[in-house]
Amino acid sequence: MLVSATAFAQQDTSLVKSIDSTIAEAPTQEAPIETGTPVRFSISPSLGITFQSISKDQDESENLQWLLQLQSKFSYEGQPLQFNANLFAQYGALVTKEASPKKVQDNLQVSLVPSLTLSERLGLRLFFEVTGETEMGPGKVDSIETGFLDPLFLYETLFLGHKTHTVSVDGTTEFEFVIGVGYAFQQTITNKFVLEQNRQFIIDENNPLQHVQAQFTVESGYSGIIELGYTKKIGEDFTFRSTSKTVILTKNHFTDDVKNSRVGSLLLAGLQYKFLALDYTLHVLYDHNISPRRQLDQTMVFGLRFDL
Repeated sequence: MLVSATAFAQQDTSLVKSIDSTIAEAPTQEAPIETGTPVRFSISPSLGITFQSISKDQDESENLQWLLQLQSKFSYEGQPLQFNANLFAQYGALVTKEASPKKVQDNLQVSLVPSLTLSERLGLRLFFEVTGETEMGPGKVDSIETGFLDPLFLYETLFLGHKTHTVSVDGTTEFEFVIGVGYAFQQTITNKFVLEQNRQFIIDENNPLQHVQAQFTVESGYSGIIELGYTKKIGEDFTFRSTSKTVILTKNHFTDDVKNSRVGSLLLAGLQYKFLALDYTLHVLYDHNISPRRQLDQTMVFGLRFDL
């Protein structure tokens, strides 16, 4: 900068004209302007299998455990309207010679989240989220039988929140953060599943389930949501991914008893090299309608993952 200032301080007008002419003719480099619709779509199926064979003391056993997982995300980040959709499905079973296959993991979650920008500078948006959670196969919770869509938990929440979404210039790093509070309506839909508060009743032919509880239970309360997503491309074929989402929903009479609430949290983290992946999943759920105890599932699987 000092050299440039000294050069322009000279009285040689021909030199000044030459410099001005060079500057005027130099082509300007503008930042690239993104065109097209800002749409992102990803789908990642993965499969992990473990086989074990034990033979000792005239006792032989063989078992196979498998876990299938599917993650999919669609996002439209326009202005002032946006739309996001997420799907997470996980199902796994333990297969042995001695018994029928036993389910070890089962989770299905689908979310649809349109939003409207209120302040682009502050990242402030008005969100409307619709989410459904259920299981895909028969199982048990506290000795109570469960099945596909039985129970099915739905919630619709309108919340005011902040969203940050950044992508590095070279495209190797992506970060997303959402936080907000609002109000939600919640529905628990059942067929044969007995809600926890009704398990003290004797249910038989003389007193069937429909006399004890309705198939459609509606509640409402405040909602709190926090969501994080981070992706880092460490090398040409080496990627780290991590996403987490926690939803807190209060229910009727929450001020009388804190157990009148629902807390759900899902954490996914994984390392992937080409089509080989190491995935960790943590799912925490507390809902007094389903069980008086907190439910916790953790898995770590080494297997195959494909990004489509």
